[in-house]
Amino acid sequence: MLGQNDPLELVGRLRGLTPWGVRLGVGSFLTLEFGAPEAETSGPTKHGVMHLWLYLCSWRIQTRGKAILGSEDERQRIEAVLKELEFGEAEKIELVGPSLDLAIQFRSGTKLLTFSTSSTHEQEEWKLYMPDGNCFTVFGDGSYENTPIDTPRP
Repeated sequence: MLGQNDPLELVGRLRGLTPWGVRLGVGSFLTLEFGAPEAETSGPTKHGVMHLWLYLCSWRIQTRGKAILGSEDERQRIEAVLKELEFGEAEKIELVGPSLDLAIQFRSGTKLLTFSTSSTHEQEEWKLYMPDGNCFTVFGDGSYENTPIDTPRP
């Protein structure tokens, strides 16, 4: 039985939502907002009620079997393609073991994939900030935590 800390159930809450405010951050950090914008903001950036932060993982965006962006592409290219990219609703969400790499299939045919770059518990690979005030964090060794948010969102 799935529970409130089941990883697939937690990320499965993205199903049916369309990402917006997709941004390239420091280095290859990628953030995606989901759901309605939060009423309260702690800084200049508007976040959705769910906020996905691809942190210390590698990532790739592909469509119909063709890679269109990768986390190591030139920054200008990533930013230009992200401005034009239409994702549509998240239709299928998978966690691929043993590292809990994330795979999100969108209605447009676009797919977002993450790849763990570590095998340790010390490295946070990706994070999903939840509307209940928790942050679901996946580590390089495939372990995870769903804990109260103690730091501001990027």
